Amino acid sequence: MSTPKDITFFHNPKCSTSRNAQTLLSGKSASFDTVEYLKTPLTRDQVRSILTYLDAETHPEVIKEFLRKDAPEAKTIEEAQDILEQDPGMMQRPLVVDWRRKKAVIGRPADAVLHIFKD
Repeated sequence: MSTPKDITFFHNPKCSTSRNAQTLLSGKSASFDTVEYLKTPLTRDQVRSILTYLDAETHPEVIKEFLRKDAPEAKTIEEAQDILEQDPGMMQRPLVVDWRRKKAVIGRPADAVLHIFKD
């Protein structure tokens, strides 16, 4: 069983996919923190960690998936950090991160967030 701070669900309550993912996650027995990332933006360190967990250093195309389709183009982790620092809403949502296991999943489609619980 994970402790509450092991797993974070980055959520936008105005997004239907994010709301659907939240419903799916609430059905799991694991504890997780929910962060409304528009109110509490990700730090540069969090963005770097998440993109590292998504293997962006080896597969830079992941950066494009991590940002919304209407976000400015980013080819590096640093460019993605700059974009999200300027506008946290440019992050693709929802996003779930298991900090202990160094694993992250972009919830598109919503049920993809459940992959965070697979080994």
